[in-house]
Amino acid sequence: MFGRENIGSVASPYVMPYIYKSRILDTQYGKRKDVDIFKVGDAEVLVDQDGNITIKEKVFRCSEELWELLTCKRVNKEHVTSDDLRTYRKILLLSNAHLERYQVEGVINIRQGKKFSEIITPFRRAKGRGVESGLSRAWKK
Repeated sequence: MFGRENIGSVASPYVMPYIYKSRILDTQYGKRKDVDIFKVGDAEVLVDQDGNITIKEKVFRCSEELWELLTCKRVNKEHVTSDDLRTYRKILLLSNAHLERYQVEGVINIRQGKKFSEIITPFRRAKGRGVESGLSRAWKK
């Protein structure tokens, strides 16, 4: 079901750790397994044979770097492009993955991890303001 023949060679290495419940996985701001389906935020994730994903009827063409953003707690930012970051941000906004309880009216879920500080934090911050207000303003743009 998760082999290269079903989800492609790009996605396969990033999906396999979910079988073993690996500690490298980011289940807060990324993909998580919910019984027999994968989800990001409040949305189901479908993976095609080329490793691309569909979320709420929108198809996202996935690179290895985007898969890393969607699955790993620690991301090697050296190879992540601005397009990967924009696509990841679109996925978070579409699925509410960055909000508490994945609810539209929820506040931004602030964590201590590297992914939050290195990937999500740059989307926010207004000097002299509270973290939450800076995050909210930046994410709404």
